[in-house]
Amino acid sequence: MPVCAWTNSMRLPLVAGPGSFTGLRTACSVAQGLGLGANVALLPVDTLLALAEEARHSRADPSTRFRVVAALDARMDEIYVARYEFNETAWTQQGDFELIAPEQLVLETGWFLAGNVGAAYGQRVASICESIDALPSAAAMLRLAPTLLAQGLAVPADRALPRYIRDKVAKNH
Repeated sequence: MPVCAWTNSMRLPLVAGPGSFTGLRTACSVAQGLGLGANVALLPVDTLLALAEEARHSRADPSTRFRVVAALDARMDEIYVARYEFNETAWTQQGDFELIAPEQLVLETGWFLAGNVGAAYGQRVASICESIDALPSAAAMLRLAPTLLAQGLAVPADRALPRYIRDKVAKNH
């Protein structure tokens, strides 16, 4: 779900991926055009991090420790997965992005599952933890922006690129 929004610090957050090939290319092109036209830097935000932030924010006390498996339907019978932990002020990604079959998703006690994989794959996703119905949003990206900017992650508009997790865009039969 590519999303872009302006921030008060003259940076343009854009979803960097993972996501659909066409959606990421289109969102990145639009963001690059806006960034170049306005002469502002872009702030790449991972789709699954924006999902994790939206899930955290939906909880009763979003300032406490929070561990979430962010998972989105990747189509072609696969899901995008990343694990994140929030400790009072910042997110840490636990491991790398994964592109796996729904049955391969490993969930641990004490973690939340967030995203649309339960709705997309139902019983194929083993669920031993609480599930949060959330999707990435512009509001989540804006909440993430100050920390990501402080980490120096903004890039010139002409250097912003989508992040592809899947190396194929069509399924062979």
